[in-house]
Amino acid sequence: MHCRLYRFLKNIAKVLLPEKWLLENETAIRKLYAFRYRGNRYHCNICENGLSRFIPLKNGDLLCPFCGSLPRNRRLWQLLQEESYLKGRVLDFSPSRCLHRKMENLSAIEYISSDFVGEFKAAKNHDITQIDEPDTSFDVVVCFHVLEHVTEDRKAMQELFRVLKPGGKALIQTPFKDGDIFEDVTIRTPLERLKYFGQEDHVRVYSVQGLKKRLEQTGFAVQVLSFAEKENPMGMKKKESILIATK
Repeated sequence: MHCRLYRFLKNIAKVLLPEKWLLENETAIRKLYAFRYRGNRYHCNICENGLSRFIPLKNGDLLCPFCGSLPRNRRLWQLLQEESYLKGRVLDFSPSRCLHRKMENLSAIEYISSDFVGEFKAAKNHDITQIDEPDTSFDVVVCFHVLEHVTEDRKAMQELFRVLKPGGKALIQTPFKDGDIFEDVTIRTPLERLKYFGQEDHVRVYSVQGLKKRLEQTGFAVQVLSFAEKENPMGMKKKESILIATK
């Protein structure tokens, strides 16, 4: 019920109000809508609000009504803080709006956001296969749910390796499956990609080990972080993996 109401109100707002105005006033609008979700049972670590519940989405993700964060955004923010990755120059590809708002205001880092297709708010529009930045110029690169959209993913990995400083780290996540990477260049239409890859604009489905191997072939040393939640007050995924690729 709550998910249907959220989608209904979101669609109505898109029709009645200019997109630019909605983006500029997103935080205030969310606060008004999210007031009914206040509580102490759950907690969003990005906006720091207590919630009685998250909004369940069709794919099983739990959305924060206050800031719009998804489980992967909250996991990334937790990791960035706990592992002290928020230092130096940080390049963030296709950042969620909730994390963009957090990181662009951090004085401890030089934050550079990038989105190639204009879907997300960002300062740059780098093509990840031809990043217009000097060699060895970043301490950290965030590449969450990007590579599954990139046809030439090996070229993208080479570019990530190039722009990182020695010892720099790339935090990488995609949707994962068991077994091997599944990709097929003959699968091209949105409907075919939805059927075989799970989304209309995806070009493959990685496995954790398959992506790890591909990154290692690029030159990275790769650590796989696996998470399994028993208690879940922050609405994380019950099982999740993130790859830390070190140059």
